[in-house]
Amino acid sequence: MIRRIAYAVSFALLVVLVSPAQAEQVRGNIYLPAGSVDAKSLIPVPAKIGSPEFNEEMAIVLWLQRTRTPEQVQFVEKTLNVERFAPILGAKLFNVDAAALKRLIDAVIDEVRRDYDALKGVYDQPRPFEVNPKIKTVGDYRAVASYPSGHTIRAIVYARLLAFVFPDSKDALMALARRIGYGRVFTGFHYPMDVASGQILGTAYANAVISNDAFKLAVAKIR
Repeated sequence: MIRRIAYAVSFALLVVLVSPAQAEQVRGNIYLPAGSVDAKSLIPVPAKIGSPEFNEEMAIVLWLQRTRTPEQVQFVEKTLNVERFAPILGAKLFNVDAAALKRLIDAVIDEVRRDYDALKGVYDQPRPFEVNPKIKTVGDYRAVASYPSGHTIRAIVYARLLAFVFPDSKDALMALARRIGYGRVFTGFHYPMDVASGQILGTAYANAVISNDAFKLAVAKIR
């Protein structure tokens, strides 16, 4: 019990331990070089509003609105960050420099977000609640386009990078990441197609980062 409390507290304090100056040191295209992922070629064009395919997507969102449970709402309202995955790792966090790990993954996420935000601008797909007033949202979102799901992308990247450091926890990390992605449809912020494409891109981004020597070197220093 004492060890569990200790790792939870230490991980929660990482935000305090990472100074703005330290965060600035890891900004830029270090771990995801520009052009390393041809994101647009990996996912289909989203369904056009009013098309049969789009209407099917909206019908799923509306059905989940009617059937979502309080437990599902509680799950999707949780903030997505490195700490979200900490309970899976438990005492394993004591075996690495946890503060440096957080800085590294946050730096990667910043680079990934810049890349997929540009892609969102290309498609400019409105979110479900912007199309249908019957959609009642829960949780948080950024004022950017719906397609692809950034939450899903980031969840997959978080899980894959942490699994690179803690391979024994890969299955549990990936299961949580997928659940986070699917949960974005419950929130009313995303369509199923957003999540499906987000999973594809999250995997591609993670693969590109993991194969990057700069990332491997950073992980070696953390272990």
